[in-house]
Amino acid sequence: MNRRNAIGNIVILSLGTMVMPSCSQKEEALVKYKNIKVTASDEKMLAQLSEAIIPKSNNFIGAADVKAHEFTLMMLDDCYEPDKQNKYVAGLNEFEKEVNKKYGNGFSSCTPSQKKQWLSLVEKKKDMPGDVQFFYQTTKRHTLQAFTSSQEYMTGVLKYKMVPGSNFKGCVPLKKT
Repeated sequence: MNRRNAIGNIVILSLGTMVMPSCSQKEEALVKYKNIKVTASDEKMLAQLSEAIIPKSNNFIGAADVKAHEFTLMMLDDCYEPDKQNKYVAGLNEFEKEVNKKYGNGFSSCTPSQKKQWLSLVEKKKDMPGDVQFFYQTTKRHTLQAFTSSQEYMTGVLKYKMVPGSNFKGCVPLKKT
């Protein structure tokens, strides 16, 4: 073996070891969280769940537009105790299993009418495991919080003004009564 072939083989081998990890089809979340483990499909399902809770209308945004699912995961990762985080992730997995049992596919693959029907069943709390209820109620609470604290909601619906406008009069003489 001559030296050029040996160096070429070493270069090819080292490039192969650098490229191989990127070839694996490992499904990872878009955002890395410190304390919880979610996959990209879990994030997609959460985005669709939050959109089913607050759907987009013809004249206004929906929960997916304000990325309510990311807010939910961030709150869960930063503010909840480890046992609640584990219960949430277990509930997420159980939620997906229950949907799969009922409709034969995951929540992301369901039609809008099936999603609406499923959410009404979960709201009634009949025959649902406790982890599923915890998962759904936590997701719903944080979805509503993210949506109602978004800039679009505050300025478009509440007409919130950060600084008083023309209706503020700072120098008004006081009348004696």
